[in-house]
Amino acid sequence: MKKASGLRLLAAGFVLALATSASGANLFEDGNTAFLAGDNARAVAAYEALLAEGVRSPELETNLGAAYLRQGRRGPAALHFERALVLSPGDDDARADLQDLRRTNVDKLEGGDDQGPAEIFIRLLAPLPGGLAAVALALFWSLGWALLALSFARPARLGGVPLGAAAVASFALALLAGAMAAGAAAGQAISLKRAVVVAPSSAAREGPSPKSASPFEVHEGTALSIEEQLSTYSRVKLSNGLVGWVETAAVERVVPQAWRAEQP
Repeated sequence: MKKASGLRLLAAGFVLALATSASGANLFEDGNTAFLAGDNARAVAAYEALLAEGVRSPELETNLGAAYLRQGRRGPAALHFERALVLSPGDDDARADLQDLRRTNVDKLEGGDDQGPAEIFIRLLAPLPGGLAAVALALFWSLGWALLALSFARPARLGGVPLGAAAVASFALALLAGAMAAGAAAGQAISLKRAVVVAPSSAAREGPSPKSASPFEVHEGTALSIEEQLSTYSRVKLSNGLVGWVETAAVERVVPQAWRAEQP
């Protein structure tokens, strides 16, 4: 993908998909025109309208993040850069934009890095085909037992390989598929907890109440993990291990509810 004055140009296939919807094509053109003209409010409105229509694209998320950043809204900008990376973990443009934003975050986490082990773990596991690996696990496991039973009942060969050895190979492949399925599930679990502070700042309290003591604050653009949600408060954990309760409205999950509903 190329950038033009900070604007990411969407892939031809995506443009063609938008062309099937007159309103979608118009919104896309209007958003890009507004972005290039510096009318960030109109660009945000157009890109948000595309998202509301169900359009999903890392380029669109990155453009929206850039438009929010131009408005000085660091929280929503970081959120949409993060979403671009969920859709395309290898997206270098989105990652570079997110890293640039993080360098000027208010929260400087001692003992932890906003791009810490959890994030690296997520991106390493994201490409794993969890669903296919689970199917492969069942098939290879079943095949292994079938070959093992046949090897005891009637010693023979499969393609020149003893049935016993073929059974061992099937079990090994089943274990590999199981590890991939488990890794993908673990990555997804971490990803579903990940959130970004979208409010300018929020007090992190010792309990889910405005009367609880607040030992620290979190600020816009900071990534964290939502460990629990209770009423209007969420218990969050930062990458440096700090834990506190913040108002749920101050944070937003990276994987939105619409995407979560579509996941197997």
